[in-house]
Amino acid sequence: MQAVDPHALLGAAAQQEQFLTVLPRAEAIRRFEAALPPGPLGTEQATLADARGRVAAAPIHAAIDVPPFDRSLVDGFAVRASDLAAAGESTPVTLRLNREVIACGIAPRLAVQSGTATPIATGGPMPRGADAVVMIEHTEPAGDGAVILVRRAATPGQFLAFAGSDIAQGETLLRPGTVIGAREIGMLAAAGRDLVTVFRRPRVAVLSTGDELTSPGDLLRPAAIYDSNGPMIAAAVGENGGTAVSYGAVPDQEAALRDAIGRAFAECDMVILSGGTSKGAGDLTYRLIAGLGPPGIVAHGVALKPGKPLCLAVCDGKPVIVLPGFPTSAMFT
Repeated sequence: MQAVDPHALLGAAAQQEQFLTVLPRAEAIRRFEAALPPGPLGTEQATLADARGRVAAAPIHAAIDVPPFDRSLVDGFAVRASDLAAAGESTPVTLRLNREVIACGIAPRLAVQSGTATPIATGGPMPRGADAVVMIEHTEPAGDGAVILVRRAATPGQFLAFAGSDIAQGETLLRPGTVIGAREIGMLAAAGRDLVTVFRRPRVAVLSTGDELTSPGDLLRPAAIYDSNGPMIAAAVGENGGTAVSYGAVPDQEAALRDAIGRAFAECDMVILSGGTSKGAGDLTYRLIAGLGPPGIVAHGVALKPGKPLCLAVCDGKPVIVLPGFPTSAMFT
């Protein structure tokens, strides 16, 4: 990024009439939104493991039926309904059992011929020839266990879930703009999708400014305080769907600030700073922002308490926000 001339920055800052011109909240938002029409930042592929909270960028259709085969809804026996048309309490029908038991994940080998039945578990795929399932509770073993007695008639499709009854091939699973949650991930997984096209999350630079700041975990020197704004703002960015990129705490020195803000602006889609918003001789932040690109600062001073020094800018299409340094004010704004 081209170095910013500090003299040019001072000249630009002198032209910023918005500096601490307190605006109503609604007017500040109007100016900010007028300077920054929202729009997507592009798309990318996300795995199911990383898709929660992302926003679908393209329609997603099911490539297969779910379930992909007819399956049993109960534990019982796969039968031909026509064999049981006359079944009743006083007129049981005897069916010979096929020599296989169908469970989940087991493909049937034997077809159900007239007068036979195949034991089947809930979720098991239906064998060829069968068009209904009788519940095990409605049967009783007979003879040497090779046959069963059925005392209830069956209808075609009884206790069956047909292929595609949950999701049909070609059905739209997600539409653009859908926020992906656990239910959507379940649908995608059931349809065999492991990747989903989503809008790219904005990369949001987070900087804290102030000579007094020390990063959490470091030794606290005399007259210093820990930087609570940086971690708090980064967490808020994540809660609102962005990807926070931390640039740490930067001292109130023009060269250091210019370098940090320049890198953050060049590498990210948005910049959020805290500190350096009040009208004081040591505050350089607003002057550096004024030189990043047009239109620059659109509001500096908003009728909020706490948080009046809030600064909103849009520079070459990127939002730049400067929050007050006091943690309560930063959180509020």
